[in-house]
Amino acid sequence: MVDSNSGVEGGSGYSFQRCCVVFLLFEGYEEINSNNYFICLEHHEDFLFAFLDDNGQLKKIDTYQAKKSRNDWRTDDDLCEIIGKITMVGKELVSDPIEKSNDYQHTLSFLTNRNILLTSKKESGQKQDKIKVQVSNKRKKYSDLSEKIKRNIEPRICQSILDSTQLEHVYFQYIDFAQSHKNWQRELKGLAIEHFGQEVNDHEAVISTLMQLLEDVAQSYNDDNKVLLSDQSKRITRNKINETFKMFTESRKSFDFWRKYSEQISAQLDLKLPIRRRAKELLENCFDYFKDIQQVEYRKIYKFVEERTDIDELHVSEADCIVDLYSRYQQEFQPRLENHMVSFAIIAAYVETRGMHV
Repeated sequence: MVDSNSGVEGGSGYSFQRCCVVFLLFEGYEEINSNNYFICLEHHEDFLFAFLDDNGQLKKIDTYQAKKSRNDWRTDDDLCEIIGKITMVGKELVSDPIEKSNDYQHTLSFLTNRNILLTSKKESGQKQDKIKVQVSNKRKKYSDLSEKIKRNIEPRICQSILDSTQLEHVYFQYIDFAQSHKNWQRELKGLAIEHFGQEVNDHEAVISTLMQLLEDVAQSYNDDNKVLLSDQSKRITRNKINETFKMFTESRKSFDFWRKYSEQISAQLDLKLPIRRRAKELLENCFDYFKDIQQVEYRKIYKFVEERTDIDELHVSEADCIVDLYSRYQQEFQPRLENHMVSFAIIAAYVETRGMHV
C-alpha cells in the first residue's frame, strides 16, 4: 500500500490534471452521470473515476496519469518508466480492500495533449512498426500493440516498477486540449456553454467552482497517511457535482424571476436601489447558504418556504406570494438577518422549491 500525501505537498503544480478531469467530465457527462460514481485526485493516481453498482460495490475504475509536454512523446526510457509505474497503480487497485463486484475491472491510462509515437526497434532490413496516438487515433490499448513494439518497451522498464500482469489494462490516450493555461480556461468555458447553454448566468463561475472542488480534494490528507479508495475525504461524488450544477441553474432561474418581478417586489418590500443592484450576488449567495449547515437562518427560511405551499393558494401573482411569505416569516420568526437578505432568501427558495421555469 502506498504512503502518500502528494496532493498536499504537490499543490499548485497540478492544474493540468484538474483541467483534464473537468474536460473528461463534460466530454462524457451523459455516460458518466448515468452511473453512481466518484472522482479521486492524488489518490493511487493523478486522478480516477470510480463507478459503483446498484449494491454500492466498486464495478470499474478508470485511472489517469496526465502529463503535459512541450514535445511529442516517443518510445524512450521516460515513457517506459511511466508505463511501469502505471502498472504498479493497477496492482495497488487490486489490493485495495474496498468491496468490489464480481465483474470488477479497471483501466490504467496515460493521458497527454501531445502525440505519442510507439515504435519497435530499428533493425537493419526490417520495416519498423509504428503506432501514433493523436487527434485522429485518440486511444490505443497496450495489448493491441504489435509484439515488436512490446519488445522495445518491456525490457526498458525497471523490473522493480513493473507488474506485467497489469499491462493488459494499460491505455495510451490523447486529449485534444490546448497547451497554455489561458487556453485551458477558454476551452473549458466553451464546454460549459455547450453543456448548459442559457441555463446558467456565469459559465466561468461553473468551471472555477469545479476547479475549487477538485483542489480541495487534492489538498486533503489521506486517512492515516494511506491511500484507500474508501477514504471519503478524497472523493467528489456524483451528488456533489450535480448539486453544484443545480445551484447554478437554479441561480439563473431565480435571477430571471427577479428581473421579471423586481419592480413589484421592490416596491412592496422597500428594497432600495443599492440593494437591487446586488441582486445577482445576493441570490447566488443564497444557494450556497441553503446547503451550509452553519447557515441556520437561511436553512430555516428554505424549510419555511418549502413547507408553506398553502400560501400559494391565496394568490394569483407570484410577487404577491413572495411578499406574503416574507411578511409571515418576519412575524413568526423575527429573524436576525437584515430584511433584504430575508427577501432574497425567500425568492431563491421559492423559485427552487416550486420548480419554476421562468
